[in-house]
Amino acid sequence: MINWRMKCEVVLRARTEADAIRFWGKSHPGPDGPVPVFDYRFEHTLATVKIACWLAPLVGADLDIVECAAWLHDCRKNLNEGKGKDNHAQDASAVVEEILDGTDFPKAKIPAVRHAIDHHVGLKLTRKLEPVETACLWDADKLSKIGAASLVHFLCIAGGFEPVHTAGVIERGERWLERARVIAACMNTKPARKEAERRVAFLEAHYRQLRREWNDPMEPATP
Repeated sequence: MINWRMKCEVVLRARTEADAIRFWGKSHPGPDGPVPVFDYRFEHTLATVKIACWLAPLVGADLDIVECAAWLHDCRKNLNEGKGKDNHAQDASAVVEEILDGTDFPKAKIPAVRHAIDHHVGLKLTRKLEPVETACLWDADKLSKIGAASLVHFLCIAGGFEPVHTAGVIERGERWLERARVIAACMNTKPARKEAERRVAFLEAHYRQLRREWNDPMEPATP
């Protein structure tokens, strides 16, 4: 049987790389073919997987379910999506069984994977999600959008959507901070909430320092 983690990564990377190359309209040469300028969807997913694997054991969640859902939660999301209804969670959920077919992933756990993916969307919650595996995916996905790694991801992709300049980065970042605070308050699990608070504090300090450097006169160097 095929290792399910390997299958998820291979399937996801093939799709995200092709989508990223379409998005940028260019690529770099690589040893095995064209490489995208920046594969945001894969980088975001990888960050989500890392967080999911950290969080699941802390809250007693089934690691197989949470990690598999993390790998596949955005597997049908594109960078150049239209402004219509967003069905990417349902589209991803619908192909989970097909992707896992022939792998060593326990079939009995597939419905739980699909449930987690179906409910991972949105940047705020009006109630806590259940079961704990579904809650973990939401928390891991949202944690990946705040903190140091998110600065890299958002800045690397920003130029594909609009011109990028330092003042604009500061303004957009400070607007995002308001959403980040809401995200942190909505975390389902205690460990994720504490980590979200740490990450928001980091972002606040980062943008405070960035604005000071860009707008305020620099202190004269000490001789």
